[in-house]
Amino acid sequence: MTGWITKANGVDLCVETFGTPADPAVLLVAGATGSMLSWADGFCARLADGGRYVIRYDHRDTGRSVTYPPGEPGYGFADLAADAVGVLDALAVTRAHVVGISMGGGLAQLLALDNADRVATLTLIATSPAGPGAPDLPPMSPALLEHFAAGAPPAPDWTDRDAVVEHLAAADRPYAGGRPVDAAAARAAAGRVFDRARDIAASRNHFGIGHVESWRSRLGTITAPTLVVHGDVDPLTPPGHGEAMAREVPGATLLLLEDCGHELPPGVWDVVVPAIVAHTDSAEPGRDEVLARIRRLGSADAGTAFERLYAAAARGEVDVPWHRDEPHQLILDRFKDEDGTGRRALVVGAGYGQDAGFLAGLVFDTLGFDISPTAVGVAAQRFPAARFVVADLLDPPAEWSGAFDVVVEVLIAQALPADVRPAAIAAMRRFVAPGGTFVLLAHARDDDEPVAGPPWPLVRAEVESYADEDLRAVLVDRTGNRWWAEFRRVS
Repeated sequence: MTGWITKANGVDLCVETFGTPADPAVLLVAGATGSMLSWADGFCARLADGGRYVIRYDHRDTGRSVTYPPGEPGYGFADLAADAVGVLDALAVTRAHVVGISMGGGLAQLLALDNADRVATLTLIATSPAGPGAPDLPPMSPALLEHFAAGAPPAPDWTDRDAVVEHLAAADRPYAGGRPVDAAAARAAAGRVFDRARDIAASRNHFGIGHVESWRSRLGTITAPTLVVHGDVDPLTPPGHGEAMAREVPGATLLLLEDCGHELPPGVWDVVVPAIVAHTDSAEPGRDEVLARIRRLGSADAGTAFERLYAAAARGEVDVPWHRDEPHQLILDRFKDEDGTGRRALVVGAGYGQDAGFLAGLVFDTLGFDISPTAVGVAAQRFPAARFVVADLLDPPAEWSGAFDVVVEVLIAQALPADVRPAAIAAMRRFVAPGGTFVLLAHARDDDEPVAGPPWPLVRAEVESYADEDLRAVLVDRTGNRWWAEFRRVS
């Protein structure tokens, strides 16, 4: 499944990000009935490769976001606009470059008008200052008018995947331009939409959310630098709509796409992606915001957050908050007199490798692992006496079970969300060989102490949960806001 669920504007919305949180944020707002998949993976990846932190999300009644009974949306256009702001809040993004297509372009206009402080730039694709039917703007194409006059095709059985896929693929064809359509790719995309939807029939609720008072007279007050992107054969909102938008928004520029309809097909990405990257070339977020973004991302997807942080640090964009040039003092004190000859040591979440390098210097056969390939690469260069590998704590290699005489964990479990922390602790527990030792360093909190996280300091019960019937606690010490614990496996 794509993305994760977050609370935004008081409802559950599904979001996904591409790129590093250290880059300028681009918020993609889909059109009517469109889930986040309206923004193709390849399009998002290319924007991210251009140095952008790309955010896409499922509107209400699409994908994995909150749904309402078909025909009973229970929300309005303004709510969908507020949802976009809620997504930015949920990801700790202060200002974003907002890109909207079709109805999403209308939502983007509202954001720029009513939440100007949250919009760095505006990109409006296949949209209009007034919508189809405005008397001073070109009407729909004759072919599309004829299509509508013929009446809507009957709705499919929304539980029949094949029927829905064919229905969705066919529904887009009247809006396409002159470029060849890959029918197989269109059906595959429709299949993905069906497979992710909580209730595919509910997406039609977007057509029943009612009208809002026209804001066309306010377009002249938009201050965000604006790029208008429009197909030159758009049958729903012909290019005159894009031209009017470019005239009515101060300083806006117009990019016409050749042989393009009311769509954003792969054939125009070579033009559109560089245009958006150039248009969104602004100052990167400050360090505090970057770290806040990473923490929010980590609460949903810790592995991705860690790699993006280390990758951004490798480019000099941000510091790793927990980086130490030396092993932790408690690790130094605990192991300084030990001879590791003939013994194996494992460092969990090794980061840049300082603890693993120290143990290797004591002649332990030392392995450090981290979920971040960037961190592993840096650690391997810094401490060649130890070995470093990329691995997932929640899915470790089977051969690590009972394989290590010393297992060291410094501030790792506390960085993981509560729903996965018990599984991570259980995995670490299994690494310890008979007669082996597990040492733990973690931040501490009281049972009733609130915490926003990440990180989420551990309570005593969580520390004690590292023990099992064979792995016995020999030391559990709390000094101030720090736990130091040691466990030993029965021989």
